[in-house]
Amino acid sequence: MANRYFLADLPAPGRHALPEDLAHHLGRVLRARVGDAVRLGDGRGGTAQATVAVIDRRGCFVDVTDVAHEPPPPCALTLAFAVPRLQRVEWLLEHGTEVGVASFQPIWTHRTRPTEARADRWDRIVAAAAGQCDRAWLPTVQPGCELADLLAQAALPANRFVARADGDAPAPAAPGTALLLVGPEGGFTAEELAGIDRAGCRGIRLGRHVLRTETAALIGAAVLLLS
Repeated sequence: MANRYFLADLPAPGRHALPEDLAHHLGRVLRARVGDAVRLGDGRGGTAQATVAVIDRRGCFVDVTDVAHEPPPPCALTLAFAVPRLQRVEWLLEHGTEVGVASFQPIWTHRTRPTEARADRWDRIVAAAAGQCDRAWLPTVQPGCELADLLAQAALPANRFVARADGDAPAPAAPGTALLLVGPEGGFTAEELAGIDRAGCRGIRLGRHVLRTETAALIGAAVLLLS
């Protein structure tokens, strides 16, 4: 069983029927039993402790007891990455969620162009990973955008970083919001790097070797969030 299951809104203390898809998953797939503990979340910090009370052909009913709210993490990191092959995107979403990324921003660059959108699937991957690692706050997956459009946004976080071989040694990001840019295999072009520099992004070095996009993105996020 996962460590947390997400609902659109948390129920108040008392007995409640679970949504059909979650009831099916618990009752038919996981074969949960009466008395099993279940942790519910709304993805916005809300957490409810519950116990399976009834499983029958009507569905799955749980008794909700404690309902609490967890504060957001001290640093909300947006991970903006040049989109690799779709299988690698899914790997990054799963493990980036475990590390603590707050928002995933696919970007299109000179060396990576738009590909098939999988918004629903990506949202499911993020939710499943968050449930497994017991995250109280669900990360978001933003629609893909051009790198130049991202850099032109007025509301970019004050703490801005870009992964590059000639960057400084990385250090944890300060509390608040932060942005990490990771380029495609082959790197950003000189023109793109000039725009990134004008946007005030600080270069950080992520090791001695050339890394795949998804590897660099995960290591960069871990350094900024977990050190």
